[in-house]
Amino acid sequence: MFISKEKNLFFSQNKEKDELIRLSSYGILLFLVPILLSHQILVGVIVNALLIRTSFDHSLKKIFILCLLPSLAVVSTGLLFGNLTSFLLWVMPFIWISNFIIAYVSKKLFLEKKKNYFFSTAMASIAKTLFLFASVTVLFLLGLVPLLFLSAFGIMQLATAESGALIVSFLRVRK
Repeated sequence: MFISKEKNLFFSQNKEKDELIRLSSYGILLFLVPILLSHQILVGVIVNALLIRTSFDHSLKKIFILCLLPSLAVVSTGLLFGNLTSFLLWVMPFIWISNFIIAYVSKKLFLEKKKNYFFSTAMASIAKTLFLFASVTVLFLLGLVPLLFLSAFGIMQLATAESGALIVSFLRVRK
């Protein structure tokens, strides 16, 4: 688990309550990181790390809602994309799906198929990036989003997803 397994005053003997606390903590972080940090790369790395880590601790049904939070935070504040934030409304459903893709593929390959962690997260990062880039490319060709979005939702997604996976691997070794 991401949060300490040690029994202390904060955690109860009730596993459901502990899980709810962890899930809520991830949700709060996934919402606040895009609001508190205004650097797109840093936000992307942290969000991807949290999505991967969350997928290992919780069922996919429970984390689906968490996949919505980062982009909702970005749109509600307008900080990351500035005057281009309105274009993000077209991309949001694809961001939600791509966030779920990285969580699903990471969990499926690493925990269920017992594949190597780095292979699992690399495949998840690639799947997320390909889906998101293809979606944004179609939106660009339809004239719905600016050219800048192709780089923001292309190679940058791969870099932030892989960086997030590395952070999770470091945290897993350190626990």
